[in-house]
Amino acid sequence: MRVAHVTDCYLPRTGGIELQVRGLAHAQLAAGMEPFVVTATPANERQASIPGELDEGVPVHRLSVLLPSQLPVSPYVNGRLRELLVAQRADVVHVHGGSISPFAWPALRTAVKAGFPAVVTVHSVWAQWAGLFGAVNSISGWRRWPVQWTAVSDVAAKDLRSALGGSVPVAVLPNGIDLGRWRPDGNDPWSPPGDGSGASGNRPFTVVSVARFAPRKRMRPLVDILEHARATVPQSIPMRAVLIGDGPDHNRVQRVLQRRQMTWVECVGWRNHDQIRSLYGRADAFIAPARYESFGIAALEARTFGLPVVTLTESGTASFIGDGREGLLAADDAGLARALAELATQPEMLSRIRNHNRNTEPAFGWPHVVRLTEDIYEAALGTAPGARNE
Repeated sequence: MRVAHVTDCYLPRTGGIELQVRGLAHAQLAAGMEPFVVTATPANERQASIPGELDEGVPVHRLSVLLPSQLPVSPYVNGRLRELLVAQRADVVHVHGGSISPFAWPALRTAVKAGFPAVVTVHSVWAQWAGLFGAVNSISGWRRWPVQWTAVSDVAAKDLRSALGGSVPVAVLPNGIDLGRWRPDGNDPWSPPGDGSGASGNRPFTVVSVARFAPRKRMRPLVDILEHARATVPQSIPMRAVLIGDGPDHNRVQRVLQRRQMTWVECVGWRNHDQIRSLYGRADAFIAPARYESFGIAALEARTFGLPVVTLTESGTASFIGDGREGLLAADDAGLARALAELATQPEMLSRIRNHNRNTEPAFGWPHVVRLTEDIYEAALGTAPGARNE
């Protein structure tokens, strides 16, 4: 099956959607499918596209123009896109969209009008935007399109169903990860942090977080959560927090930490996967404070490694974190602080959740996700009017 993955952003950008599209395309290639990527992201600052470009075996077609900041905006979402899909003999068009997708959403219209079987995956939580997307239906009539609609979690699917008027089916097509890359290697010297009275000595309870330092990820409110947790945990139990990532709020968070003299919290900046694994090996828990998180790849990676995950009940991360099983869920920021304090002061619970996570593999490996996409593609093939490839 030849699958066209249509996405606003792709490498060299390295955000959540583009890395998921890349991971899915490579997993499909390994499974014997023939995926290719169509994107509006330029190849680099000087080249809009590279003829014959391959990303480790996956063809990449860039319908892009050179704009400031390599913005993924393209005028080629009509005739040129249709010509490409026909020339590449696409069997199904898989569109990956977020809240704002200036390339993906017009491309979906082109694919539908051309008769290609189409699948949409929404990678973001629309929340207050659901009503606006629903209003667009009065102009486009998109609720009537022969499209298989999916979202990456129940939380994201709920908003999409609302935007579609509640009568259009929306399936959950979760994100995936390379489980082997994040699974612990079994050589684990970990023991619960102690208060100085036991064999663990005075090792600090260590919590980590990995996220882009942007308002939606709530790294600034995380400082308040950590401060409240520290105030709750007895001073005899030392604490440490490591915040991994970069972004527009990075300097602001550092200034707040300095002003409050929270020297036990460290912002280490961007780290690659191997460096993050190393930090996980010295950590006790992971916290994901974002409220409008559609899924939470970093949290899933941490959970696969074995770390208990603390997150909000309303977040998409809660789709794979059961309260008291893979981590702790909270209704608000005060609850997140209490959850951290519970893990820091209850070593039995910390060890139990950690052992569960290390010994129970999550169902989000790429082979599983590829099988789910195949089922959805088959449904799309059965409902589309037939692509005009002649």
